[in-house]
Amino acid sequence: MKHKKTIDFLMAFALVVFLAAIFAGGLDAAPKEKKAAAAKSKTVDVKAWDCAGCHKDKKVLPENHIAIKEMPYESCLACHLPGEGKAGTLKGKIPGSHLHAFKGVTCEQCHGKIKKPAPVEMAKCVDCHGQTAKLAEKTANVKPNNPHESPHYGTDADCNLCHHQHAKSENLCAQCHKFDYVVP
Repeated sequence: MKHKKTIDFLMAFALVVFLAAIFAGGLDAAPKEKKAAAAKSKTVDVKAWDCAGCHKDKKVLPENHIAIKEMPYESCLACHLPGEGKAGTLKGKIPGSHLHAFKGVTCEQCHGKIKKPAPVEMAKCVDCHGQTAKLAEKTANVKPNNPHESPHYGTDADCNLCHHQHAKSENLCAQCHKFDYVVP
């Protein structure tokens, strides 16, 4: 019993010290978000295919990968296509913002001229990618269900629910269903 009281006291003490450090500014409650924002602000002029421009010393390409520092997106497609003997599609492997940048779409084209980027409105997505009803027609044969025509949202689900631009995209349907979609 005495041992349990000691453990409870130490845990409570550690929690108080931790919370005090956060409120005093000694610990950062959201280091990932601040680090990501700082990295984005420093990499505005980096070309999309210059991985080291943003990722610095991190290894983001496989060992045998050819140098891509000056390679346009079209050249990536020589290898990155689905099929036997190919490296497979880039969709679902890198954030959407990377794919947009590879294709020459700038941050400003989607976000506009603002100092602090905010999420892009769905209307901006359909300006380039077309109306959602047309997209649902293109994906009508996807099994087991059309990911762009939901019984919950129809064809009006906000693109950002699945297609994240600055993080890995997600299969929103998989929160409740067992649909195994690859989400670009």
